[in-house]
Amino acid sequence: MRRRAVILGALAAPGLARAAEIAVGSGRVEVAEATGATPGPMPVWYHRPASWGPGGKVAVVLHGLRRDADRYRDEWRDLADRHGVLLLVPEFGQDKFPGTRWYNFGNLQDGAGRATPSAAWSFHAFDRVVLAAMAMAGAQRDGFILYGHSAGAQFTHRYTLLTGAPRVEAVMIANAGSYTLPRFDRPFPEGLGGTAADPAVLRAVLARPVVLHLGEADTDPNHPSLPRQPWAVAQGSHRFARGWHFFDQARRAALEAGAPFAWRVVTVPGVGHSNAGMAEAAAPILFG
Repeated sequence: MRRRAVILGALAAPGLARAAEIAVGSGRVEVAEATGATPGPMPVWYHRPASWGPGGKVAVVLHGLRRDADRYRDEWRDLADRHGVLLLVPEFGQDKFPGTRWYNFGNLQDGAGRATPSAAWSFHAFDRVVLAAMAMAGAQRDGFILYGHSAGAQFTHRYTLLTGAPRVEAVMIANAGSYTLPRFDRPFPEGLGGTAADPAVLRAVLARPVVLHLGEADTDPNHPSLPRQPWAVAQGSHRFARGWHFFDQARRAALEAGAPFAWRVVTVPGVGHSNAGMAEAAAPILFG
């Protein structure tokens, strides 16, 4: 498969980005991004269908613990072609975003558990890189669809709770191994206690049509990458149970806050911890 790399110059603001083209087909670009444990650009793997135009939908997919963004791009490529959607898969590489602290937990805390300034959060790096890649493709819409699977689902739901995800048009959280509960009486990462989370933002997020996407066969309590911290185990013995627990906690938080609750759970029969299997079921919901 032909791959090409393009480096986008340093971004002072999205409007100052140097123009570079993401052409029809599949490839990889690199976007300059200062946030991270090491300096250097952040790759974005993409697929641009021939049927996609600048006003078309943009889907951003977040990969799992293995940081294999290229595989995720490949598993979503036919779906992007089928629905005429520009596909972007940012790569949170281990060198730049090491461990769960920088990726799953968004660098909200340093290695000693102290809160980091919001400017250092991986969530904001994600926003900048996605907007830059959209500009490289010539996208004319302000927002994008967000899908996170496994570790990417951990990033996605924390990003949504902490930032409100204002540019995200639709969000789907698939098969996360653990969750930050939408409550302030538990410390991060179990809850939002001690973070800069805004109760008003949280109420708005609970009123958005967030979809929890759960594989009905993702029930292995001994899965090698299943988080086993005591607070994570308390959420359930496997990912399917933990997803339902998170949903119930979100519904309770909305009730206690007097906020509308628009979340829903969509389960996928016969699918376990598989991005490809979940993607096939997710695409009609996200792109239909």
